[in-house]
Amino acid sequence: MAEASEGEQGPVVDLASRVPAVSRAVAVLDDLARNGPATLANLARRLALPKSSLLGICQALMEERLLAQDLGGRYTLGLAVAELAAAQAARPPLLGTLGVTVPNSLNPFYAVEIAGIRQAAGELGAEVVAVDAEQDAEAQVRQIEEFVAAGLDAIVLDAVHSTTVGEVVAKAQAAGVPVVAVNVGAEGARATVTTDNVQAGHLVGSHLAGLLGGRGSVAIVDGQPVTAVADRIVGFLGALRDHPDITIVARQRGDHSVASGEHIARRLLTRHPGLSAIFAINDPMAAGALAAMTDLGVAVPLVSIDGAAVAVEAIGSGGPWQATAAQDPARLGRLAVQYAAQAHAGDALADGKRRLLPTKLITRDTLADYQPWG
Repeated sequence: MAEASEGEQGPVVDLASRVPAVSRAVAVLDDLARNGPATLANLARRLALPKSSLLGICQALMEERLLAQDLGGRYTLGLAVAELAAAQAARPPLLGTLGVTVPNSLNPFYAVEIAGIRQAAGELGAEVVAVDAEQDAEAQVRQIEEFVAAGLDAIVLDAVHSTTVGEVVAKAQAAGVPVVAVNVGAEGARATVTTDNVQAGHLVGSHLAGLLGGRGSVAIVDGQPVTAVADRIVGFLGALRDHPDITIVARQRGDHSVASGEHIARRLLTRHPGLSAIFAINDPMAAGALAAMTDLGVAVPLVSIDGAAVAVEAIGSGGPWQATAAQDPARLGRLAVQYAAQAHAGDALADGKRRLLPTKLITRDTLADYQPWG
């Protein structure tokens, strides 16, 4: 190695004597890949490089098994090149773009769920395209079609209707775009991540039965035709089977909004003046039911499912809202991204996977140990 005189800054090194530039090494590999084996003289002529410089490059590449020499002394690509190519081919494709469609972005639940999705996708370096179906199942079908047409890698679907989306989900997956259902089931989804909604319904049903002393008339503020809602009702009614003196006197569907809950509860309380309690399938409709009670000057026990901040505040205030079963929308979203990435990579473990997240009952007695979302 040539050296210049030493000064205050230490020895000056001749940079030209260092290992050949990476760009020249790449040029050698590219030439051999395109044109086949070559002698040092042929490489020097084709690349317009001095033989002396080229010899050092080729020797360095041979030491790394990126080059080899045939029996005639010509340079060829080495085994390490094939090994690198095989390793790249065997590597699962990374999730780059993810489509997300939810029923209603105004509901804090979906906002937190999307935030969880964005966080998990960001950790994978994936871009998220999130849209709001505005409680319109047909609009959601079109959104999924648009995701597929745009060539997105995977879709996370919080369905407006669990079966209406079945056909478009099948088309998406036939086009190589896996669909993962989150929060509620979706017909044909590769994987599903939801709260254990049967458990949630059972928890609030058992708690309400205790509040009523095993007797009374109960109305249900029901929701849209999705699996989560159906499972909550199953759990709730299952808890009441042990209390034959509790009667379900009415059950009406809402659209999961505050306004819908208020409208339905007002009607129920007017038509059933002796009503003992109300079960709302989510916190927004329970908030609407509470507003209706306040306006009508009625106070009957109210229970719901979600675990949102609005429920925790109302329960803690000492009013008629007695309990909610908590969900974790951020975690639901993060897990959905995990399964979407696995499905995109062709991981068979994601196929038919159903993950249920446990819930817990939030009452005045347990508020101190619970951190609400939203």
